[in-house]
Amino acid sequence: MKRTSLKEPILIFIVIVVILIWGLNTFNTGNPLWFLPIQPQYRPARIIVHHYGQATELRPDDEGFDALAEGLNATLSDFQSRDLVSIGIGEQTLADYYADEFVLEAFYGQNVEFNLPIRLTGINTLLFPIDARHSERNYVFIGNNREYRAGALQVVSREALEAALAETGFPQND
Repeated sequence: MKRTSLKEPILIFIVIVVILIWGLNTFNTGNPLWFLPIQPQYRPARIIVHHYGQATELRPDDEGFDALAEGLNATLSDFQSRDLVSIGIGEQTLADYYADEFVLEAFYGQNVEFNLPIRLTGINTLLFPIDARHSERNYVFIGNNREYRAGALQVVSREALEAALAETGFPQND
């Protein structure tokens, strides 16, 4: 007579729960790799640095572009939160960013995806306040063709991006 073991039903139950959680998050995010702590790396098509009223556009062949692209990828490698922060930028804030403050906009030739358990589709523009309103919280505003959405991502650190900016000739005012 064979003895029944609780191990098999418990193991099957755990596997089913894990598959259901993965499937639900995959359906919600559209990203089957949502659970990975690794952020895919992307190369921007162009970068615009708004440095206290002076806008400078950099393209892939321009000096300093590679350093900024690496700084962007390093900055986007670790998020403080796995959800969107409930904040947005209005027209006046955007106008202030461009006219008087220090922000970086990165434009991508493809959609940027994040390994986060939230659905973010159609993202091809990122805005990083460096020395501007909202910069103290390490927010990254997300958008499509410069139309920024409500909600922001929050990175752990912008040190790599700020170092690349300083190296490229865009220091912060202290």
